Amino acid sequence: MNPMNLVIIHPAWQVVFTLLGLYAAWLGLKRLRSLHLGRSVAFPRSRHILVGKATLVGIILGAVGGAVMVRWMWRGWLVTGPHAWLGVAVVVLALAGLAMGLYLERHPGGSKGLSLTHGLVNLLVLALCLVQFYLGDHILDALGD
Repeated sequence: MNPMNLVIIHPAWQVVFTLLGLYAAWLGLKRLRSLHLGRSVAFPRSRHILVGKATLVGIILGAVGGAVMVRWMWRGWLVTGPHAWLGVAVVVLALAGLAMGLYLERHPGGSKGLSLTHGLVNLLVLALCLVQFYLGDHILDALGD
C-alpha cells in the first residue's frame, strides 16, 4: 500500500469521529440542562451512549492508526512533535471519558459531579481534536513540499 494513501485516511477518519463527537456533545447538553440547570428536557440516553462510545473508540483508534502510520513511514514514534504529543493527551483523556461514561451507563442516576466531569473531559477531547486539525494541516503542508 502506498503510504501517502494512509496520510489521507488518518485525518479523514478523525474528522468523521470528531463530527460524531459534536453530535454526542449536543445530546449530552440535554442531560446537562435537565440535571444541572433544572430544566425538564428529554435526554436520549441510549443514543448518547451509542454515539459517545463510537466517537471515543473511533478517536482512540484513529490516533493509534496515526502513530502506527508515522512509525511505518518515518521509522520513529512521536516524530511529528506537538501533534504527536497532543495525540497522546487526546488518547489518555478519551480513555478517561470512556471509562467515566461506561461507569455512568452501568450506574444511571449516579453522581452529578461525575457526569459533569465526564462531559467536561469529553468536550476537552473534542477541543483538542480541533487543535490537532490545525497542527496536522502543517504536517500535510510539509509533506506536500
